[in-house]
Amino acid sequence: MRYLLRAAIVLFFVGGLGAFFALQPAATVEVLLWTSGEKQNVIRPALERFNARRPTVTIGRTRYTVQARSVTVNSGEMYDHLVRRLAQGVEFPPATQGSPTIVSPSTSDWLAQVNHEVGRPVFDVANLKAIVRTPVVIFTYREMAECLGWPQRAVGWNDIVQLAENPQGWTSCPTARVTWGQKPLVAFTDPAVSSTARSTLQLLHAVGAGKSADQLSVGDVQDPKVRDFVRRFQATVDHYYPETLKLQTKMFQGPRFVHFAPVEEYTLPWLYQGRVNAESVPGGKVEQRPITDLGYQVVALYPKEGTVWHDNPFAIPEAPWVTSEQREAARVVGEYLWSDEVQREFVAWGFRPGTELPFRDVLTRRLGVDPDEPKALLGRTPAPVAQAIQRNWEDVKKPGVAVLVIDVSGSMAGAKLQQAKEGARRFLDSASPATHVGLVVFSSQVTVRVPIGPLPQTRFAIAEAIDRLQAAGGTALYEAVHRGVNLADTYTGVPGEAIRGVVLLSDGEANAGQVGLSDFIRVQDRQERDVRVGVQGGPALAGYLGAGFVSQPRNPTHIFSVGVGEADWEVLRIFAETSGGVVVRATESKGSSGLVEVLERFSKYF
Repeated sequence: MRYLLRAAIVLFFVGGLGAFFALQPAATVEVLLWTSGEKQNVIRPALERFNARRPTVTIGRTRYTVQARSVTVNSGEMYDHLVRRLAQGVEFPPATQGSPTIVSPSTSDWLAQVNHEVGRPVFDVANLKAIVRTPVVIFTYREMAECLGWPQRAVGWNDIVQLAENPQGWTSCPTARVTWGQKPLVAFTDPAVSSTARSTLQLLHAVGAGKSADQLSVGDVQDPKVRDFVRRFQATVDHYYPETLKLQTKMFQGPRFVHFAPVEEYTLPWLYQGRVNAESVPGGKVEQRPITDLGYQVVALYPKEGTVWHDNPFAIPEAPWVTSEQREAARVVGEYLWSDEVQREFVAWGFRPGTELPFRDVLTRRLGVDPDEPKALLGRTPAPVAQAIQRNWEDVKKPGVAVLVIDVSGSMAGAKLQQAKEGARRFLDSASPATHVGLVVFSSQVTVRVPIGPLPQTRFAIAEAIDRLQAAGGTALYEAVHRGVNLADTYTGVPGEAIRGVVLLSDGEANAGQVGLSDFIRVQDRQERDVRVGVQGGPALAGYLGAGFVSQPRNPTHIFSVGVGEADWEVLRIFAETSGGVVVRATESKGSSGLVEVLERFSKYF
């Protein structure tokens, strides 16, 4: 009897021990999520909590611990990386941090395009579930919307075109303010990268054709009537931007910078909640504050002709790099992202939930949005038509006139000048073929190295001139910018209106030249009193504003400044304030903030 009891104890112990070890995860499955940047504010901390809980998944008889991480990849770049890998075998770049188990661009339209380009269903687009949703809307200031009859009447794409084409412009509106100027200012982003611009471009073709987007054909894209409408809308554009997140930072400049811009709806809550980076100085740094701090109220217009949802899909690619274990683990990640805990955070950040979670108590008109909208939807554009629209972009966009103004003073010697040369070459290679480009360089003297001309004609002349640049002498900063603005403003080689601007690279303060800052820009203190700033500078400019050009250019001309090293950040800020331009701090290191990459990105402003 005692023997049987011992045997039973041993069997129980061994069996229990076996069961214990069977319940322990055998290994870890890692999941990589590529996501568009706007969702990272929620996804990154959510996945940190997810990982801390060490969730598991059972596959067959094996239990695995699931760990997940996310990396920001712009939607257009996501599409490009996937197509290059699947169709050409090109490895994903290091910045993507590996092969994705899950991808979530802003809209599944990009994934339908991947399927079309690759020629097989990499993604089951028809059955993808949204992580969150947000519609494409038109950003504007409340006073401007009311001037157009909102909210009593809906406002749309046609209204913007008609306002711009009216010779009276804003003066046709009885309640318009003088500070707005007569011409409406529209900002637009790059449809090769920005989901908002891509969707808006498709919507404009649908409006021009008088059809829903899902009924568009390639023939409609080539229809002269449709092209004419899209060109008419693009003619209203005063600024092009690489992506929407960059555009958001400029909205804090108020109506002097932008009046209308296609954006995703979440932008409005972000502006009210102080979740958007507002540009400040010194050093091109940013801060976050509510837009109401500056006295602005903004609203979302839901286009009367119709709009489209951005569904931010949760998509697992049918690709050789995704293992069966990762596929199962990804589903565990998805269930967590759809949990009420995470969805509530998305709603707090201005997104409509991807589930049935209530949101109307959070997303209210107080945040510039209408939870009952959008009512008019235009549907999804078929992939072949979307491809034709994308290829048609250069033909319908507004042309650009860009003057590269490069500092070659003695302080630029060494790595800075070498990176400036490489960045300028990349600018030339990335710019639209329809852009007209010239080159000005400055040290103690200002020299027009290559007059403005069509890029196909000036590209190699500019590249050769850049290769020969050497650093020496002082910094005739003001004279160089003044010359660049005049060249861009007076250039007559483009038909009709164009996006005109100076792309300035500088690393120091003005100490030479024949032109002072006050000779071409009005500098004022907070009491609107003019301040004199000469060639050798003037008072500390931290409390002063750029109040406009002394002699207003015939054509709106922007100053886009890239500062590096000991750049005069207050002066660069004044350039941006005066012209509706931008100032960016660049570093001498590689990466997204490196001088080479920053100069390349500025090609998308034209």
